[in-house]
Amino acid sequence: MLKSSVKFNKEIKTFIKNRRIRLLLTMYRLCIIMFIALIIVDLCRNNIITVILEVISLILITSSFFLFYKHNQYDMASYSIISILGIGIIAGLVVNEFNNYLPVYCIPFLLGAFFLFSWKRGIIINIIFFVSLFFVAINMKDNFIESTFLQNYTAIGNLLVIIIIIFVFAYYYETTRVDAYKLLIDLNYKKELLYRELQHRVKNNLNIVSSMLAMQAQRESKEIKEIIEISKKRIDSMAMVHSMLYVSDNIERVDVKAFLENLSQNLKKTSNENIDIKLKIKELELPLNEIIPIGLIINELLTNSFKYAFQNTHNPKITLVFKTYKGNAFLTYHDNGSGYSSEKVDNMGLKLVELNVKQLKGSLKIREHNGLGYKIVYKRGLNV
Repeated sequence: MLKSSVKFNKEIKTFIKNRRIRLLLTMYRLCIIMFIALIIVDLCRNNIITVILEVISLILITSSFFLFYKHNQYDMASYSIISILGIGIIAGLVVNEFNNYLPVYCIPFLLGAFFLFSWKRGIIINIIFFVSLFFVAINMKDNFIESTFLQNYTAIGNLLVIIIIIFVFAYYYETTRVDAYKLLIDLNYKKELLYRELQHRVKNNLNIVSSMLAMQAQRESKEIKEIIEISKKRIDSMAMVHSMLYVSDNIERVDVKAFLENLSQNLKKTSNENIDIKLKIKELELPLNEIIPIGLIINELLTNSFKYAFQNTHNPKITLVFKTYKGNAFLTYHDNGSGYSSEKVDNMGLKLVELNVKQLKGSLKIREHNGLGYKIVYKRGLNV
């Protein structure tokens, strides 16, 4: 049994990352719309200095979007947008001597600090901001005390209420989000544990069947023993898939390169000849409904080659290629043996190859040229 541990798997990490990217994009849109609206309002009021600050902020926000967000530098984008908003708020207060303070600046800053980062880091960022604001107010003490904003108790009350609401909302939003993530992780872990245990049991059951066939083969004649041995190899091929799923990070997919390497080496051990097997396989993870038919196909082709192809061949060689292109998978197999002979080749094996190609909803072409070659093409995602 696997050790119980609650961790972020790849799917949840990807979800969290995509969520942050969407929030960051929303922040950019909100800031750009906000600055454009403020520029229009201040132009109407003839507040030229404030307009200049807002234009500079708009340029910086837009530059940050293209420099960082468009280049997938999301950490830099998050810190840049928070820094621009924070500096813009303080600069606006200094220029207007606390007489034209616009709370609308503060709202995206507070929300961004919590939504783009964790709630703990958001609190730290807000503390740094308000401490900076406090020191600016101390240095401009006279202007701050005489400001129209400070004399307006309603405005002060509204601002404090807005800040409290944002802090409370952000805290509970973040904590409930974390609880939801933990629940999802726990459920995912239980599902993964159950799935791995299922794969482990299937593998063990297949190994038991394989062992029973091996025991039975010892009591039979040579001809029957060979037939049982072929069936045993087919079962071992399927058992290998479930074994790799059990130990893999991905509980639903198998690395086709590692699988075919292990399969070919295991089958090669059963042959007495020194056969050179060259694999040209792209690293790719395939689901069960693809990897099992492919494993059975390669099992049959390798078994036939080992058994029939190289009886009079010097330097026997097998080449196996698997690649994908534009949604199609291409499996090419070739040996430099004696070629096709209906009297030699295991017709049952070839029927199984055709059956598995049909399951993949693919096509099979057999070619005799300096040996025997098979080319299988199927559309990925169409197989059942």
